[in-house]
Amino acid sequence: MDKPMSVRPALDLLSQWQPYAIPFVHRDVITRAEFNAYIEKWCQQSSSRFPILYLAFHGDSTSIQVGDARRSENCVSLDELEDMLFGRCARRIIHLGSCGSVDVNGNRLNRFLRNTGALAIFGYRGYIDWLESMAFELTIFAAMQMNTLTRSGVRAMKRQIERSSGAMAKRLDFRAVVAR
Repeated sequence: MDKPMSVRPALDLLSQWQPYAIPFVHRDVITRAEFNAYIEKWCQQSSSRFPILYLAFHGDSTSIQVGDARRSENCVSLDELEDMLFGRCARRIIHLGSCGSVDVNGNRLNRFLRNTGALAIFGYRGYIDWLESMAFELTIFAAMQMNTLTRSGVRAMKRQIERSSGAMAKRLDFRAVVAR
């Protein structure tokens, strides 16, 4: 029986990491309607203790693919995600853990940050190997937990990631854009 790959085991590991244990909510998303509902829930004040939106899907430079990518309604563009998050991401970080999801012009990502209010957007420019990116993302989440959710804290995260995993970040074509 083939079982789809999941980020859940890595999140479970991070939730046990002391003293930086990372609380999380994990959702399997099959449809666009589910995706929309979970994004709406994450934007609510009651979810403010989960300031990192980690979207681990297949993707490319035009969209992330929620569920069956053959169905166009399951492809969520950066523009659509921006509209859903508009003005609702103060003191939050968006991490797109999918192939090519931030392979767009830097001005486009800066507009995304301005319009959503997010501190930063992280992701990959090109194709990524799932296992290698999962190992790398452990260092990303470690850096997130060791720094404050401020612009200077996110800049410190970037420096920490570059110091500890710069070669892997380069190989994976990782990109971290911090709000101005």
